[in-house]
Amino acid sequence: DYEMIAIYFDSPILPQQTKTISFLTKYKDLLTYHMEGENQFITYQGLVYPIFPYKSERNFNALYFLPERAGGLEGGWGFEQPELFMIKYDFQYIASLVVGSYVTPFLENLNENKNINVSFFHTDLTLMEIEESNREILISPWGIIQIDEELTIKNFGSIVMSSILLNIPHDARGIYISDDIGEILGISITESGESRSKQVRIDLLQNRVRMIPSSSFQFKIRYFLPFENYFSINWFQESIEIDLFSTNYEYLIKQQNIKVRIKGCYSVDFITEPPESITKVQGSTILLYTSDIVSPLESRIILVTFTIDVFDLLMRPILFILFIILFTSIFVFLIKTRKNQYDMQELKRDYIPINEIREFCILQEEKNALILEIRQSTEDAKKKKIAKKNYKNLVSKNNSKIEEIQKEILPFKKSLNEASETFESIIKKLDVLDAERLSIKDSLNLLESRY
Repeated sequence: DYEMIAIYFDSPILPQQTKTISFLTKYKDLLTYHMEGENQFITYQGLVYPIFPYKSERNFNALYFLPERAGGLEGGWGFEQPELFMIKYDFQYIASLVVGSYVTPFLENLNENKNINVSFFHTDLTLMEIEESNREILISPWGIIQIDEELTIKNFGSIVMSSILLNIPHDARGIYISDDIGEILGISITESGESRSKQVRIDLLQNRVRMIPSSSFQFKIRYFLPFENYFSINWFQESIEIDLFSTNYEYLIKQQNIKVRIKGCYSVDFITEPPESITKVQGSTILLYTSDIVSPLESRIILVTFTIDVFDLLMRPILFILFIILFTSIFVFLIKTRKNQYDMQELKRDYIPINEIREFCILQEEKNALILEIRQSTEDAKKKKIAKKNYKNLVSKNNSKIEEIQKEILPFKKSLNEASETFESIIKKLDVLDAERLSIKDSLNLLESRY
């Protein structure tokens, strides 16, 4: 059930010589979660000390640090320090209960004390895991490092979670977090003075919903890194040193795919860690890395040296310049054409047919005068102020003159209609009024004939 790790030193350890060795190990699936009332209890069961094939003398202790705000600490024979959220297991606590003043190989003399049961309750943290993370690191020799990441996180715990925590590099800027609906609000960033990272907290209560047990949430992250902090340039060669795990989470990542897209790359000259594949797509070189079971403590720093494709880099600005020139030329051409059309329209509007207007008005006034004269003579005839014979001669004479005026006025009407829409509308109104006058006259004559 155990896995042996062999360590080879650069030089042998001499008699009475000591050497300090540090191990960093990660474990998964060692915690269990269960609810008791309204509290979520988290339990760890395992060996109290690492297993060595050697006798362990002098100081032999283990420190178990628990999450902040943990309560109800229980650690068996360990010394609990709730104010520090820590449990200490010192061999001296149980030295009188075991055989010998030291720990035998493989913890044999600890008997049942070699296994411990650590329990505590916590209302803010639970088992959250990232099912899949797809990260793209875009590198442009023009001075851009852009990180785009899409991930799916799932709540495997027993309580409802209302926030998500992650860490990004301390020099990251332009942070934008969204999902399929749009931007996610409630983002708070905390600067860390000790580590080279800053913590980002996503409050799901702002404009999203809480994550209930067994639910998943998919979202995207985008931010930028300062080019000058990661690059070194030597003529047409550039080198970048960057951590592929630039975004660090408080949760276990089951599957992570990372694409390093280098724009304007002619060739990759050196790389410290070979990728799974190297492809070239549309002037960009893509390095693909995959990882599984990534813990919050991991980092994966690579150094890449590549040669710039000068032709590809210059082609894009040249195309932009040509496009701007073409667009400007079309814009100037349209403006000049529109100006010419506007000038012609102004000239047309300024032309006023004065002579035609004068003649039209004279004829129209004569016509109105004849009509008024007929109307007045009709009133006089009714009152017998004028002889009937003279009345008929006057009416006949004036009607014939009106018909002549109607014929003479037609050419002037046509000229005014063609000159302007304003004149055309005025003439139409006059025609309508004239037609109404004739209609009323006929109606009155018909009425008089009946009665």
